[in-house]
Amino acid sequence: MLILIFFISYVINEHENIFIGMYKIITSPAVLVTDFMQVGGIGAAFLNAILIFSFNFFLVKSFKVKINGLTIAAFFTVFGFSFFGKNILNILPFYLGGILYSIYTSTDFSEHIIPIAFSSALAPFVSSVAFYGDISYETSYINAILIGVLIGFIVVPLARSLYDFHEGYDLYNLGFTAGILGSVIIAVLKLYHFEITPQFLLSTEYDSPLKILCSAAFTSLIIIGFYINDNSISGYFSLIKDDGYKSDFTQKYGYGLTFINMGIMGFISMGFVVITGQTFNGPVLAGVFTIVGFSANGKTVFNTIPVLIGVLLASLGSKGSIFTLAISGLFGTALAPISGVFGPIAGIIAGWLHLAVVQNVGLVHGGLNLYNNGFSAGIVAGFLLPIFNMITDNNNQRKMNIQKKHMNFLKTVQANIKKRMNENNENEEKK
Repeated sequence: MLILIFFISYVINEHENIFIGMYKIITSPAVLVTDFMQVGGIGAAFLNAILIFSFNFFLVKSFKVKINGLTIAAFFTVFGFSFFGKNILNILPFYLGGILYSIYTSTDFSEHIIPIAFSSALAPFVSSVAFYGDISYETSYINAILIGVLIGFIVVPLARSLYDFHEGYDLYNLGFTAGILGSVIIAVLKLYHFEITPQFLLSTEYDSPLKILCSAAFTSLIIIGFYINDNSISGYFSLIKDDGYKSDFTQKYGYGLTFINMGIMGFISMGFVVITGQTFNGPVLAGVFTIVGFSANGKTVFNTIPVLIGVLLASLGSKGSIFTLAISGLFGTALAPISGVFGPIAGIIAGWLHLAVVQNVGLVHGGLNLYNNGFSAGIVAGFLLPIFNMITDNNNQRKMNIQKKHMNFLKTVQANIKKRMNENNENEEKK
């Protein structure tokens, strides 16, 4: 509601032609990094976001999808990326592909809505092929739709299979899946001389309005959560001590505490952006809203801050831009479960490595995977997980060995005591 009020008041006061802006957004290539606020203006960007949110909300309500932590995460993530890569047209082929998949497998489409919503991370493929190919418009439109449908059709089984690589320690599993899938598709496109032109369009003039809007939204979440939780924060400290691994906070702690956590995490993510010195824009908004969404499904204060610290430490002496630092930190919190399960030091290491990896993996998919950080986080998690498991298993084995030695020592002491007592009894009997 706050976002809708902001959108209407801005359009009225600024007299912005949102329809021209929407046309520019829809026909933009949408590759990394394309800020829709820079392309079509803030009014058109918010209109696009509201349309996409309404579309997904309609699907969720129509197919009676359960509103759990992952559903909330999907809503906020897709809404955030509506300012940065996804538009109301380039996401539609993915849903068509999902419908065809559900028909082919004789499954309920409601089971696949959330993965399909996340799969629109590859929406730039649709826009790039549709509007920036060297062939006729009619053919390019058909090719774009076919690519989107194909992605929507195969993404669900792929995501299930690739999940085992990081075992759930990358919260953005569809980002990892999209990275693998995008790399294959871009390789095929390049085989037939389809080239992607890099983009770097960022707005700078909307910093203050976006900060005010986010602050109001996150404050509202905390107030609503406080009200739902019987006007208290009782139980919140149990939530923030959760390791975040395969954790649906709505089911474990209720909606009230979940909303409180989402609001608090929103302010923490804003604070991180301010610390880096980055102005608020479309991509930053996507990062902030993604953190807020996944604060219903794994992210807490305790398991995200170590990752953010790791990213900040990795930036010392590196040549990356402030924008790269801010975005990598925000999205790098996909690795929060590593921090929660293996400890803050592991989280810092994961964040440090994430910044190094994420700056190089974009070349693999040509900037057409919007969840580039999710792809990187999957690689980092898959790399670190065997190492941390080895260390944990070794420490556990050492503890068990120490306990065994302690038990053996106690048994020996007890045996010696019994032996001496028996000897004393025998001596007394002789006397």
